[in-house]
Amino acid sequence: MKYEEVTALRKAFNSVKMRQIQNPPQGFSDKKKRLKAARELSVGNEKLLNQVVDNLKKNGIKVHLVREKQEAIDIILGEIGEERLIVKSKSNVTKEIELTGSLEKKGITVVETDIGDRILQILKAKPSHPTGPVAHLSAKEIAKNLSTYYNIPVKEDPEEIVKIVRDDVISNLNRAGIGITGANAITAEEGSIVMTHNEGNIYEVMRMKKHIVVTSIDKIYPDIESAMTMLKILSFNATGSIIPSFVEIISGVSKTADIEKKFIKGVHNPSDIILILIDNKRSELVKNGFKELLHCIGCGNCLLFCPIYNTIGNEFARDNNLGGKGIAYYSLCNNEKDERLEFCLTCGRCKQNCPLELDIPAMIKKIRNNGVSSEAYYFLKSHMIWVYYQALLRLKTGND
Repeated sequence: MKYEEVTALRKAFNSVKMRQIQNPPQGFSDKKKRLKAARELSVGNEKLLNQVVDNLKKNGIKVHLVREKQEAIDIILGEIGEERLIVKSKSNVTKEIELTGSLEKKGITVVETDIGDRILQILKAKPSHPTGPVAHLSAKEIAKNLSTYYNIPVKEDPEEIVKIVRDDVISNLNRAGIGITGANAITAEEGSIVMTHNEGNIYEVMRMKKHIVVTSIDKIYPDIESAMTMLKILSFNATGSIIPSFVEIISGVSKTADIEKKFIKGVHNPSDIILILIDNKRSELVKNGFKELLHCIGCGNCLLFCPIYNTIGNEFARDNNLGGKGIAYYSLCNNEKDERLEFCLTCGRCKQNCPLELDIPAMIKKIRNNGVSSEAYYFLKSHMIWVYYQALLRLKTGND
């Protein structure tokens, strides 16, 4: 456990909690009910998935429905061809399939365009939140490492840090020809790809000559209305804002009907849009009784209220799978009981603060124990771990 990182993490989380209190959204309960209904309908719905693929193809989007991550990587490499520089936006699915590392092994330079993810990439650090990956790093720590990387003095000032990283990102955007993004939702009725962001970087990445979208089959929604409901809930829980700065909806390549009302495609970039829809064990989770786990929209609100995560930070994680939900997901997909499952207090704070009321503690109990006596052991052990690290944290911060 790094005390400085936990302190920074708590400070960042408290800022989000304060914004949530100051900006209560209207009709939030109704929105959560609609979102829950949409997720229950969509996840694991093969008929809806087929409708998604059909309508995307009708819109001129090339769709690849793939089972495993290596298949996805091979398709992406084929689409990249001879390009040696790729710009990409934040995407938890690309992290899941370890896309950047796979491309770099082939001699391809991959540049993250989200400020937080670019810092994470430069520092070779682990994320601490799905939408705020460097929330655990102080400006002092970031500036120190950026000074070494760029070989220039960088002040411990957030605005200067953002400016320097932004200039780096823009330089690479100007030289790249292919952009890779994730997607927050894929809608069945319209055959559309929906993405949200605050920085504006996705807008730049998707304007390359070729736009590759990498996401997973659990991101499908019945229509744009249900996707927008999800985005509002995602934004509020992740940042405390009721709507993100940008929402992009892509329903095909650029086209015009100005001349005799005949559609002419490829007026501006992108001239090619490729969607990679990945399964990667999700169908197995549905069949094995863990469909609810895939209802998650990745807002990270559970992390803000998790006692153990607020004590040991992203030590309560496995790679990019953060907190109890992330470790449960990793364990199920890799058919192993990750030892960090023992850290979960099963206190239910994550469920109480989840917009979908996902019962992560029940899932963890199901994965890790073999009966009542086993769960009693895990309950006692997790609380002893928590008390121990709480004491260390208080001792350290008290001395500071």
